[in-house]
Parts: sequence; C-alpha cells; structure tokens
Amino acid sequence: MASSPSVVVHWQVTFDREARLEDSRAQRVVWLLQELGLNYEVKHYKRDPKTLLGPKELYDVHPLGKSPVAVVTDNDETITLAESGAIVEFLIERYGGDKLAIPPTSSSMQDRADYLYWLHYAEGSAMLPSMLAMVFGRLPAQAPWFIRPILQGVSTGALDKMIIPRLKAQYGWIDKNLEGKDFFVGGKLTGADVMMSFVAEILDTAPIDSASYPNITRWHAAMLDRPAYKAALEKGGENNMRRFVQK
Repeated sequence: MASSPSVVVHWQVTFDREARLEDSRAQRVVWLLQELGLNYEVKHYKRDPKTLLGPKELYDVHPLGKSPVAVVTDNDETITLAESGAIVEFLIERYGGDKLAIPPTSSSMQDRADYLYWLHYAEGSAMLPSMLAMVFGRLPAQAPWFIRPILQGVSTGALDKMIIPRLKAQYGWIDKNLEGKDFFVGGKLTGADVMMSFVAEILDTAPIDSASYPNITRWHAAMLDRPAYKAALEKGGENNMRRFVQK
C-alpha cells in the first residue's frame, strides 16, 4: 500500500452550494475518502446557469471540464483522474488494500466477479434509463409554451413505453440482489456499495414507486447512517436531486 496522499476533489455546483445536482456522483468520492481516512479537500465550481458548462477554471483542471475530478499528490508525483468509477477503483487499489475490495486473489471467484460487476454496473447499464428519465421528465417544462403539448405527448410516450419498463427491470434486479444482504458483495462494505449509492439515491426521483424496492431502501438507509458518509455530507454538502428532476 502506498503512503498517505493529498487529494483534491473538484466538484461542480449547478445552482448553489447546497444543491449539487448533476454532479452528485462526486459525493461518492468524498464518502470513499472518508472511509479510507485519507487527507483531502473539496473545491467547488459553479456552472454557467445558461449553458450548464463548467467555468474556465475547471477546464484548467481537466480538458473536458467535467466533475468529479480527483487530483492526487503522493510523494513527488501528481496525477489528475476523472470519471467516478476510475477514481473509486484507483483510490481503493492504491490506498485501501483489501479493506474495501474483493481482490483478484479472493478464494471466491463469484465474489470477485460480483464486485467488478456492481462496481461498473453503476455507471453502465444502471445509468442510461435513469438519465433518460431525467431528460424526458423535464423536457416539456423547458420548451416554449406553444410546443409543450406536443413535447408532453412525446415525453409521456417515451417514458411509458421505453424508459419506465427499463427502470423497473433495473431496480427490480438490484432489489433482488440485496435481499437478505447488508452489502452488495462479500458481506462487507466495498467499492461496489460506494458506486451503487448514487443509483439508490436517484431512485427517489425516478418516475416509479420507490416503495416497491424495500431492499434498496433498507440498504441505502444503512449507508447514509455510516459515520464516514455523514462526515462526507458535512464536508461536501448534501445532494439534492429533487431540484433537478420533476417526478
């Protein structure tokens, strides 16, 4: 395991410091840093309210101007790393040992496979229907009044026929896998739980009944109750996805 680094998490804010919307993924990185006990700071950047693009200062950190971005300094080397999944995997492998991972040397091939699956599923298959629900759910309200009825029909059709069935299938699958379990894999907190926390968070804003997925609700409540998660909220600020999605 490498020595303790210094980490700077660069995080965009859409409306104000207390309303991190599209960039709520960054909360996972801060939570992980708390669980690992690493030194870090959070730098906030305000989006342009019209273009929703990051400010020039964030493009100076990473060419795509996206967040989260982690700048890690360890000894004489500094790296800049984007993408939530890559950041989580890098930090765990380099500074967590086996504490928050199911390592390749695990005696259980199934646990190792499940760990990798949930770690990458969170930003893969799970995310597309949720993002589409956000876009189509807000589309009519963002349009000029005279075309809102047309867009409302398009939005409703897309949600009812394509997006909602996929959301129900995804969350049903997740809920089934959490039945009788406190964590996603290995009977302990891992990067899989960290990554899947955002998927659980946006369930409350999805156009489906969150009460139909009690195992997700139970598991997510337990994650929110962890001291490291609470400390992450204190340092990074509380997510507020409700202000971004109209249910």
